[in-house]
Amino acid sequence: MPALFQFTLTPLELIQPWGEPGEYCLHWFGLTDGQYWMEVGANKLFEYSENARGLLGISRYCDYHVVRLYEDVLEMVPHVLEPVPSSLVKYLSGDMGRAWDEKASSWYSEGCERDRFWAIADDASAWIGSRTLDTGYLSPSTKIRMWSDQSLVHVEWDNTEKLIQGSPAWSASRGIFCLSRAKFLAEVLSFHTRLMKKMSERVEKVLAGALPPEVQVDFSGLQREQSERFRSIETALKELVVPTNWQSVTEAIHEIERNTFDV
Repeated sequence: MPALFQFTLTPLELIQPWGEPGEYCLHWFGLTDGQYWMEVGANKLFEYSENARGLLGISRYCDYHVVRLYEDVLEMVPHVLEPVPSSLVKYLSGDMGRAWDEKASSWYSEGCERDRFWAIADDASAWIGSRTLDTGYLSPSTKIRMWSDQSLVHVEWDNTEKLIQGSPAWSASRGIFCLSRAKFLAEVLSFHTRLMKKMSERVEKVLAGALPPEVQVDFSGLQREQSERFRSIETALKELVVPTNWQSVTEAIHEIERNTFDV
């Protein structure tokens, strides 16, 4: 089975440096420029549809800094591995999850300045947000959620409304892919190991003078960040999240379902 998280790095000589002529620079983040995608069974997430690629002349996969996906995945891990009660899965997944998103969004848009409104909104939505991959930096974005029950991690996507000039933006429209909790954690560790190995090699090349002389690089800062990034997995996997108050979540959802607001 292919790795869940896939990426390629842009060759050093093709990376566009940051800044204006005479002030070009690159940092560790910028050096992760590349493409990335996720292998979910027969589908690939972050893969543009053939039609979208033909319309815009874009690359096959998401063309961005690979570390952005890496950071967002690490931030999600503690939440993904906190099992969602079976009674609440329907608000997160499938057709009912989609209907719930629409109902909750409509309720939120009514607005209210009272503290109780915001408490309900936060209880009803924060647990979903922490299990939704942040792709707002893409246009259009892609809707991907990752969550678990007691035995499996579910990777679920719904891109049916993500369009480019009226056509589907992404090759994977809607679906779900499951893997064991242990396998998901192993995939996160594999992503970390592969990215850090590639970036270690890249940093060594930069230190040896692989970039044009007009591109400014803080060599000591680059080495320091490589070391910090290498250790970041330890922090992420040991990160303790406050256990979700599922009773408060349930009560907030029921409040919105009743479409009432008692002050």
